[in-house]
Amino acid sequence: MQLLYLYGFFLALLSSIVLIPILMKYASQLGLIDNPAGSARKLHKAPMPRSGGLGIIIPTAVAILVVLPWDDSVWSFLFSSLVIVGFGLMDDVMELNPIQKLVGQALGVTLAMVGGMIISNVPFIGNAPTWISYTLTFVFVMAVINGVNFSDGMDGLAAGTTLMALVVIFLLAAESSNVQVAVIAASICAALVGFLRFNTHPATIFMGDAGSQFLGFSVAWLAITVSQAETSTLTTLIPLLILGIPIMDVLQVICVRIKKKLPLPGPDKEHFHHQIGKLGLPQAGVVATIYLLQLILLSGAFLMQHDSDTAVLGFYICYLMAVLGVLYIVQTRGWKMRRADGFTGVNRRNWVFRRVSFLHPYSGKFYGGLIAGLLCLCAVLSTEMPKGFIYIALLLATSILCVKLFARGRWPLLIARLSTYTATIFCVYGVAISSPPHESFGILDLLLAILVVALAVSIRTTRKSYFWLTPQDLLVLFFVILLAPSLSLDLGQSVNSGLLMFRTVILLYVGEYVLARGPVAQRRLTTAALFSLFLFAINL
Repeated sequence: MQLLYLYGFFLALLSSIVLIPILMKYASQLGLIDNPAGSARKLHKAPMPRSGGLGIIIPTAVAILVVLPWDDSVWSFLFSSLVIVGFGLMDDVMELNPIQKLVGQALGVTLAMVGGMIISNVPFIGNAPTWISYTLTFVFVMAVINGVNFSDGMDGLAAGTTLMALVVIFLLAAESSNVQVAVIAASICAALVGFLRFNTHPATIFMGDAGSQFLGFSVAWLAITVSQAETSTLTTLIPLLILGIPIMDVLQVICVRIKKKLPLPGPDKEHFHHQIGKLGLPQAGVVATIYLLQLILLSGAFLMQHDSDTAVLGFYICYLMAVLGVLYIVQTRGWKMRRADGFTGVNRRNWVFRRVSFLHPYSGKFYGGLIAGLLCLCAVLSTEMPKGFIYIALLLATSILCVKLFARGRWPLLIARLSTYTATIFCVYGVAISSPPHESFGILDLLLAILVVALAVSIRTTRKSYFWLTPQDLLVLFFVILLAPSLSLDLGQSVNSGLLMFRTVILLYVGEYVLARGPVAQRRLTTAALFSLFLFAINL
C-alpha cells in the first residue's frame, strides 16, 4: 500500500511539469491573464498568465483518481474542490466581488461538511453538539481558504508555505496509516513542486484564485481528516499549528481593517507579507522570512502532536504574541533593512565565476551528454524489475517516439520533458530495486553529488536567465531529502528511499537546465532519453 505514495507523487509531478507550460501558452485564450494596470497593490508590472492553478488541480485530480479507490470520501473531496475551483476560475476570468467569492467558498465547504469533513472531537470539549461542530468546522475552513488566498501576493509564497504544511500532514498520515490522506497530500505536494519551477521569483505564471482557494480548502480538509480520524491519537488542535500562518494572516488583517475603519471584505495591502515587506525586505527576503516562521510552527506541530490542547493553544498564543509583537515594535520605531549599494541581480557574480564564464557556451552540451550517460548507466545497472514495469516502459518509449515522428519538429520542449522525466523515473527506480547493489552505485552517487556543485557554478557563470536555482528549489530539495528517510516504503531489499529521491531530483533538475538551452538541446536529450528507455527494457 505504501507504494501508492510514490505512484501518486510521480504521476502528479510529471503531469504538472508537462501541463503548466501548455497552460502558460494558452492562458490568454482561456481568459486567465492577470493585468496589473490600475491596481496599486500588485507587485508585477506586465500582464501575467494566472492559469497555474489548473496546473496544480488537474494533476492532483488525475493522481487521486488513478491511485485511490473511488469511495465516498474521495468523491466528497473532489466535488467540493470542484465547486470552489469553479468559483475561483470565474473570479480569475471576470473578477467576482468579495460577497460572490465567499458564497462560492461557503457552498464548497458546506458540501464537504455534508460529505463528512467535520470537527466532531472539539478541542477542550470532546464530543460537542452538532451545531458547535458544524459552526467550528465552517469558520475554520473558511479562514484557511481566505488565509492562503491572502498569501498569494508574492512569487512562491502561497505554494511554498502550503507545500511545507502538506509535508507535515503527509508524515502524520503515514505514521497513522491513513493512506487516503497521505496519497492526496503527496499528490498535491508533487503538483506544487512542478508549479514552483515556474512560480519562483521572477515568476512566469500565477496560480490565480482557483489555485490558492483549492490549496486552502485542500490543506484544511486534510488537516481535519487526519486529526479527526477514529484511530487518530493526535491532539485535536494540531490543525491550528499546521495552518497557523494563514489563520494569523486573517486575524491580523481583521484587526488592521477594524482599526482603520475599512470594510472587512476586499483587497488591500495590509496582509502579513505586506507588513513584512514594509521593513524594506525584497520579495525573496519576505518569502524566506515567512518560510522560517512557518518552519517554527510546523516544528511545534510535529513535536507537540500528542500534547494536550492547552499546551498547543498556549504555544500558538505565545507564537502570535512574539511574531506580531516584534512586527509592531519594528514598524512603530521605523526600522528598515538596508540594501548594499550595487547589489543587484546582474552583479552578484564574484570574480571567481567571471573567470570561468568562457565555459558557459559549452555547458549545455556537457550536461546533455552527462545526463545521457547517467541515464544509460542507470539502465545498464538495472538488473531487476517487475515485468509489468518493463512493458510499461516499452509502451511509453514507443508512444513518445511515435508522437515525436508525427509531430515533425513541433512541440520539442513538451516531447523532451515527457521522454526525460519518464526515462529518469524508470531508470532510477530500476537501479534502486536492483539486488545486490552494484559497486558502481557508489560512483553514481558521487557523480551526482559533484553534479549538484557543478550545476550551481554553471548557473552563476552567466547573466542569461536560462535556469536558476532559487530558494524554493532548495526548499523542495530539503523536504524531499528530509521526507524520504521518514518513509518505510516496500521498494525491495536494500533499497534506500532517500537515495531514490536524491537521484531523481538531481537528474530532473539537470534535465531542466539542458532543456532550457533551446530546441537543439531538447532534441538531443529526447533521443538520449528514449535510447535509455529502450536500453532499460532490453537489458531486463
